[in-house]
Amino acid sequence: MRKIDTNIFLRYVLDDHAELSPKAKKIIDGHVVEVPIEVLCEVVYVLTGYYEIDRQNVGIRLKRFFEQTKCALPNREAVLQGLEYFGTTSLDFVDCVLAGYAKIDNCMVHTFDDKLQRLLGKSSTGS
Repeated sequence: MRKIDTNIFLRYVLDDHAELSPKAKKIIDGHVVEVPIEVLCEVVYVLTGYYEIDRQNVGIRLKRFFEQTKCALPNREAVLQGLEYFGTTSLDFVDCVLAGYAKIDNCMVHTFDDKLQRLLGKSSTGS
């Protein structure tokens, strides 16, 4: 399987470059390519930091991307749940993905982060 990097992903989603955006579309449209979680984390960081797109819009755009393409995403349901949390909380994206794992995989997430604990519905880290 082929994987894409952050630049390919961004050019596709933003459609902001006359030469590179069409190339990104050609790579992604109609093909199964994997988006590593590391790439998705960087995409979220760049969209919110450099492009100053609000969190809710980032969550919506990225969920739509995965719904409309054949892109593979490791732990897809948990990560998509993380994108939903990202759009509605102030937690960083990685914490949102951890909360997505907790919900989708029904697993315990250990953390010292108070905000993440609240989202997880915990009062302690568990032992």
